[in-house]
Amino acid sequence: MIRTGTVLPATLDQALHRCIALASRFGAIRLRRPDSPDVREFLLDLDDTFGSRLRWTLKKVASGTELSISRPPGIARLTNLARRGSVTDRQLDRRLRLLPHLASLKIVVIGGGTGLYTTLLGLRDRSWDLTAIISGLKRGVLRHDPKDQLGLLPQDDASLCLVALAPTAEENVVLRGMLSHRMESREWRGAHFGTELLRALEEISGGRRAALDAAVELLGVRGRILVALDAHGPDGLGGNALAAVSQADLIVIAPGHLEFDLIPVLCCPGMIGALRDSHALKVVVTKIMTAEGSAEAPLASQQVSPLASLIGGRFDAVVANAGPLSRHQLHTYAAAGSFPIQPDVQETLRYARRVMTEQLAAAGDLARHDPELLGQCLVEMGAEHLLEAGEALLAGA
Repeated sequence: MIRTGTVLPATLDQALHRCIALASRFGAIRLRRPDSPDVREFLLDLDDTFGSRLRWTLKKVASGTELSISRPPGIARLTNLARRGSVTDRQLDRRLRLLPHLASLKIVVIGGGTGLYTTLLGLRDRSWDLTAIISGLKRGVLRHDPKDQLGLLPQDDASLCLVALAPTAEENVVLRGMLSHRMESREWRGAHFGTELLRALEEISGGRRAALDAAVELLGVRGRILVALDAHGPDGLGGNALAAVSQADLIVIAPGHLEFDLIPVLCCPGMIGALRDSHALKVVVTKIMTAEGSAEAPLASQQVSPLASLIGGRFDAVVANAGPLSRHQLHTYAAAGSFPIQPDVQETLRYARRVMTEQLAAAGDLARHDPELLGQCLVEMGAEHLLEAGEALLAGA
């Protein structure tokens, strides 16, 4: 029997759909007819040589949906006899123990700009508890409008988060068009609809945090958007940015410009102290390219060093791209004075306990992280952290 009793903050049907999406990455799904209207079940036939099978049971409870994952007894005996003590057995067992943690991971992403957008895009379908923390400051004069492979994106961080957390790709496209639209009527000429929508919601609701909560509900996005500057606002600590950091299992510093995207969030009141005190796995994702026309060194260590100095300590992990970029990407970016960030692992280990180099670059004209690859890498790291923490607790008991 695998660990049971994980409670997901979702309705029964929502939890079923999200669990199927999570489990289907590991094998084939077979739905079972429920014996009760408050229970849903499906079988996961794992992609392994021995035909292993897991039963996922979801039960409606007062606080959401309780998830249990188990092996049918007959299947368990057969597979254990076939693989007892083997390396494959141990690897498979560890994958199975990770699954409940993957389903219940509480994730906080800190940053701004397209790095925050891409990271949220990769995580939105992988967590029921996903929070974006932005500074709440204007980003200043941007040299270029933010964009991804599909085109232009909204300029302000709050609207970028709303687009990234849209439930489907189709809704993402609709939202980006709506929130980045510049009004053409005489009295509103040049104004961004997304900025004005949030301003109107703030006037109606009486505060910035309430306005973001209302926008999340209105647009049906997955996750929360919190403003670090509001950490000591009238709402207190309940549910704000500092509380989210203290309760997180995984904190991700998204790839981004140090001065525009990261420092404005990290230097908000109480944020550095909350990061230091948090028991979450703290991960920095480095950029893929240097800023255009900048003098920054194209090294991962140079991306992480000022962040480590800022918080006064080492991070748990750094994730750096080690995959090749296309010749077209390299030529295009070099012409603008932008160059690939190299993962200098040994030097980066001065600022983090572990450095992971992965092929994370997306195909296309833009040198960006692939959201799917980045999201999967991050949640697996977070789930491993929870599993190791649980094993250490049991060993010390």
